[in-house]
Amino acid sequence: MMFRLAAMVFSAVMLGAIGAAPAMALGEDVFVVPRVTVQAQADSATRAKDAAQSQGRRRAMDILLRRLTVEEDWVYLPRLAMGEPASVEISFDRGVIALDDAALEQLESGFEVYNEKSSSSTYRAFITYRFKPAAVRKLLKDAQIPYSEAQTRTALVLPVLQTGSGLYLWEENNPWMAAWKVRPYNNELTPMTAPLGDLEDAATISGRQALALNQEALHILADRYSVSQVIVAHAFLQQIDGEDRLRVRLINGFRESGEIGSLDELGVIGIDESASDRLVQQGPSTNDFIQAKIGDVLAEAWFHQASGNFPTLAEGAIETAIAKHAKPWKQRTLIDHTEAALLEASAYFQSIGEWGKIRTALVSTPLIGSVQVRSMSRRGAEILIRAYGDSGKLIIAMESQGLALWSEDGEHWMIATPVTAQAVRGRSKRGRNRIGSGDKDSDDELRIDPAALEETDSAAKIDSRF
Repeated sequence: MMFRLAAMVFSAVMLGAIGAAPAMALGEDVFVVPRVTVQAQADSATRAKDAAQSQGRRRAMDILLRRLTVEEDWVYLPRLAMGEPASVEISFDRGVIALDDAALEQLESGFEVYNEKSSSSTYRAFITYRFKPAAVRKLLKDAQIPYSEAQTRTALVLPVLQTGSGLYLWEENNPWMAAWKVRPYNNELTPMTAPLGDLEDAATISGRQALALNQEALHILADRYSVSQVIVAHAFLQQIDGEDRLRVRLINGFRESGEIGSLDELGVIGIDESASDRLVQQGPSTNDFIQAKIGDVLAEAWFHQASGNFPTLAEGAIETAIAKHAKPWKQRTLIDHTEAALLEASAYFQSIGEWGKIRTALVSTPLIGSVQVRSMSRRGAEILIRAYGDSGKLIIAMESQGLALWSEDGEHWMIATPVTAQAVRGRSKRGRNRIGSGDKDSDDELRIDPAALEETDSAAKIDSRF
């Protein structure tokens, strides 16, 4: 069978004062919707261009809002591209989002245009839309709609098409590969990227080897693209009675073992104490999402439409499959602003650099509304965290930023880098699990340079972004 066919957020609080320290927010790229196809016709080239860009902006916001929220809450979202309001008019626990073109422009931070083609009355292009993270967060928060913006690591996807005529991967007449390359999918919560498809790729693995999940070949590809996971996107296409019938499966083809330094691997979660075991049950670790077995089907869906426009069918199939794949991760990382808790915590560090990493992670995590630094010594700080949702999600958020967050009694929390966390665990077994808990040498135990730190005012506060 033949066919034709990527912010800045503020970071604050130094010792004794609030100071600006910009940092790139984890997952900020999720507020970018790349290469949206736009086209329009009007009585002038200018009006056609304006209409196409406005149409694309509505389509991009539809994509973004559904990317960030769970399917159960989509009834509270408008279908902007179709000009339709939310299907639910009122709810006792949720607001309904309504946006006009003027409001959408206020949410946009910029756009980039590619492959423009215009005439005296028509306009066509691809446009990448960028939206303001803080404004979109506020929109969802005000509507009391939980959302997630945490991303997993990017996976390499191998789009294998199977038809009655054979298997297609690197062949030029593989429209399934072309569909994956039309619009990038590295802005999703579970980002994926297609391979180059050059001679080196073709020499490494064939379509048949990809479906057989050849581990040696997949490992070579993972190394080449510096990814820890390879997903085989298997599309089985049949043409029956004038219809294209498509079954899509995302298959876990390769996963590098130990890709995430989980809290269990750090010796923090999995401690024998029963309180720690209860803590783990509050929420799944990042590893619960990523530790699918080789050959596991991560998402599966069926599609059909009249034959003759496979690219459109493929685009819808890809977005649906990715949404299904993202659902469990999204549920694990949802931010629900209707639920807030104050967590007393000790932040442990061995250097001013580690303290900087901790405070940057706390500020850049939307699950955290504010942090108060209550006291500080040469080896750590006592802080009060205002967090949204259950603590298990906060554990995941910190783990994704390379930090360990745990509690040994279900009440007082501790946060540190993995290496420091191991030292703290050893000290807590000797009955010293609080900063300044009575050991006269404890302030010097982690060998902090006293000149690098100084005392802080009580209850210095990191301003909330919400």
